[in-house]
Amino acid sequence: MADRERVIAYRVAAHQFDRTVADASGLRVFDLGLQDSERSAVPALAARLEQVPELDAFTLTWSVRGAPHWHRADEVPALAARLWPLSDADAVARMNRPPVEHGREVLHEVASALREVVTEPMTKGEASARLTAVVRPDVAAWCRGCDATHVLDPVFRLAVLPAGLRFDPAEKTVTFVPLEGRRDVPRESAGFPALISDYLRLHGPAGPSEVAHYFGAPVREVKDVWPDDLVAVSKRAWLPADRMAAFENPPEPEVVRLLPPLDPYLNARDRDLLVPDKAHQKQVWRILGRRGALLVDGEILGTWQARATGSRLDVEASPFVPLDVEMFAEEATRLAAARGLAEAKVR
Repeated sequence: MADRERVIAYRVAAHQFDRTVADASGLRVFDLGLQDSERSAVPALAARLEQVPELDAFTLTWSVRGAPHWHRADEVPALAARLWPLSDADAVARMNRPPVEHGREVLHEVASALREVVTEPMTKGEASARLTAVVRPDVAAWCRGCDATHVLDPVFRLAVLPAGLRFDPAEKTVTFVPLEGRRDVPRESAGFPALISDYLRLHGPAGPSEVAHYFGAPVREVKDVWPDDLVAVSKRAWLPADRMAAFENPPEPEVVRLLPPLDPYLNARDRDLLVPDKAHQKQVWRILGRRGALLVDGEILGTWQARATGSRLDVEASPFVPLDVEMFAEEATRLAAARGLAEAKVR
C-alpha cells in the first residue's frame, strides 16, 4: 500500500473539504452519489461548501447498495445500467440472497413489474402492495413489522432505479415518481468500469476488494471488469492516470471538519487506513446510534453527536485524544445554519 500519510492527504483533497468549489454539481462526491440516510446529505455538503444549496437540480433515488443517494439529474438515466449486477451471483448477493437462481432475470422481472405498477406518484406502501400481488412468491415474505407479506426490502430497493423511479423529496412519506426519459429495464451491466474509476478518484488508491465491498458486488466479478488503463500505485492499489499528479504531490490536509455519520469520506472501505485503532473504529462506525467523526488535519480524532434545543444546535464531542473542542465551534455554527438553526454550542 502507498504511504498512509500521502493517501490521507490525497483523499482529503479529493473530497474537496477546502470549500473552493462554488457549484455543488462540481463536487466529486456526486460522481458516485451523495448518500442521504438519516439526513446525512446536508451536513456532508456543509463540510464541503461555503453555502449549502437547495438540491432541486439533483435526483434522489435508491441506488448504490439500495441506499438513498442524490445524483446529478442528467446522469440518472444511465445509472441503472451502470449499477446493474455483473452476474447472476452478483444479483443474488445484492438482493441479500433470496431463494432464487437466475438473479438478473428475477431482478429484471421485479423491476419491470414495478415500472408497470408505478405510472404516477405513489407511496412506497401502495407500490409495494401492488407489486407483491404480481411477482413470484420467492421474492416476498411475511413482515412482522408491517403485518403483511411483501417483496423483500433489498429486492424492492434494487428494483426502484432500473424501474425508472425517483423520490419526491417534498413528501415526508417515501413517494415514487416516474423519471422523465427513463430507459428500458437493463438486462446487462453497461458502464461499471467507469464507476470503478470514480470510486478510485475519490477513495483511492484502492483495489478490487474495496470497490466490491462498496458496491456490494463479489470481488471476482469486479476483478473481471477491472479497467486496463488504471495505474498501479502498489501491488494492491490503483488510481486513474488523471489523478496521479494529484496523488504524487497532494496539499497538506489542514482542515477541521465535523463529518456526519455516513459522510462519503467515511464510506471508503479500507477502514484500517482511515482509523488504525480497532477500538476507535467501533466508535466511528457504530451499528446502532451512529455518530459523526471529528476530522482534524486528515486524522479522525473522535466522534460527535448533536441535537437541536430550540433554535440552538448542541454538539457533544467525544475526542479520542486531548483536544480543545472549541476548534469545532465554527463548523458547528455552519452546521446549525445548514439545518436552519440560529446558533450552536460545542462541549
